[in-house]
Amino acid sequence: MKRDMKRYNRVARFYDMVESLMELTNFRRWRRTLFNFIEKEGENLLVLEIGAGTGKNLPFYPDFSFVAVDISEKMLKRAVEKNKRYGKRVDFVIGDAEKLPFRDEAFDVVFSTFVFCSVDNPVNGLKEAYRVLKKGGKAYFLEHMLPENRVIQPFFHLLNPLTRLFGPEINRRTDENIKKAGFRILKQYFLLGSVFRLIVADKAFDSGDKTFHQLMKHSEPSDGSESRRFDLQHLLPLRLTVF
Repeated sequence: MKRDMKRYNRVARFYDMVESLMELTNFRRWRRTLFNFIEKEGENLLVLEIGAGTGKNLPFYPDFSFVAVDISEKMLKRAVEKNKRYGKRVDFVIGDAEKLPFRDEAFDVVFSTFVFCSVDNPVNGLKEAYRVLKKGGKAYFLEHMLPENRVIQPFFHLLNPLTRLFGPEINRRTDENIKKAGFRILKQYFLLGSVFRLIVADKAFDSGDKTFHQLMKHSEPSDGSESRRFDLQHLLPLRLTVF
């Protein structure tokens, strides 16, 4: 945790500038595609962004309630400043992807964009994403990973120590890690070769789970209320820094 925190605190003020060309050419378009999917998930959702960074996704947030968590305080402060322009409904929390400070099954949707290429132990982080996602909930991962072409794989392994100095690892098998964490992959969209992908996964219901049977029953609305009230304190087992 400390290594990632120091690395991203160090590069926070340059981060957007370094990635500006990639944002203009592809990343923004892919982010928009991601949020087109999320927006169709329903209404009044509570959504978790893991690794929110400097807030590059903020312009695309739909009208849901969001919690944005990141390990770097300096990166997250930049996101807070950006949101003064966008005015999105979001709570910003400093936290580690490998030890998310939220209770089990707290969120309707979880997502990340170019995050699990840099988490120290990606499977641990993905298991945490799985833990805080409600049963039947969707998870979206916009990530880059080791290409499937074995001819060019050695080049990714060779360059990986260099890219890791800045942040990401480029030789991870994130699709396999997502499965190891317990997710069921529903669809993979190949965005640029097999390196950049949008992965749609879910936390499947157990047919023996009580929640599963409750949802299968036809029932009348309980109180006619159409609103859902979200209180961050109900999600956190301990006090955290919230901007």
